[in-house]
Amino acid sequence: MVACNLHTHTVRSDGSCCAEEVVRCAIEKGFRTLGFSDHGHTPWYADGSLPADLSGYIAENRSLADKYGDRIEIVSGIENEFDCWQFDDSLQYHIGSRHCLPVGDEVFVIDESPEMLEDGIRRYYGGDAMAMVKDYYAHLGRDIPRFRPDIIGHFDLIRKFNRDDRFFTEESPSYHRAALEAAEAAGETGAIFEINTGSIARKRRKIFFPANFLLKFFLEKGYPVTISSDAHDPSLLDGSFTLAVKRLESIGFRSLTVWADGSFREIGIEDFLV
Repeated sequence: MVACNLHTHTVRSDGSCCAEEVVRCAIEKGFRTLGFSDHGHTPWYADGSLPADLSGYIAENRSLADKYGDRIEIVSGIENEFDCWQFDDSLQYHIGSRHCLPVGDEVFVIDESPEMLEDGIRRYYGGDAMAMVKDYYAHLGRDIPRFRPDIIGHFDLIRKFNRDDRFFTEESPSYHRAALEAAEAAGETGAIFEINTGSIARKRRKIFFPANFLLKFFLEKGYPVTISSDAHDPSLLDGSFTLAVKRLESIGFRSLTVWADGSFREIGIEDFLV
């Protein structure tokens, strides 16, 4: 059994399968809880995000919860871009993520491709990648206290295309300082930090989001964490979960936050995969 996955995408945003197919796959994999978190309405990403009216999305999730409720708990969430936050009382949780940076009247997408990232650093930051990094974390340090998401999605996504420190040095004091300042501002809100396994599961980079130094900081501060796969393909719903549990255990984590029986709950890390 797998406790839960709360970061899941379907064809309603930029996933590969319909919601019911994802539910069936989750049941086959032994999930106790499946949370849908399709991308909230994002004007510059309209083809890969939900409409402004969420009523149909929420109704479909409720219908699936009724149909499959004897086998799995279905939860209705959303992954919001901070710059176009979509709040609805009918949603059970909100994930706050930053996939782009607002620069003047334009939007700089940071996770589309290494080439787009390089071009954006040149165009918007005069080739200074650390200036971009500081801007990214400064936004998070302001956004998370302002919008107060339940879950913080892939906190250090800025690392996605930084293989071999291509753009910036991840072990530099300036990088750590920017990330830790934002993490502390975020952690004070009580939000749950997501341990995102998507990069490893999709064989893009052998990294989790967040990095180890941030995980150690979360543990020291007592910030709650959860594991999720950011699955766009249902075959990866539990992608690299075993590795994530082992990583967290090696750092010293003894508990995780999951969704069970209608609310967030803390469980022993040994109970996440049974």
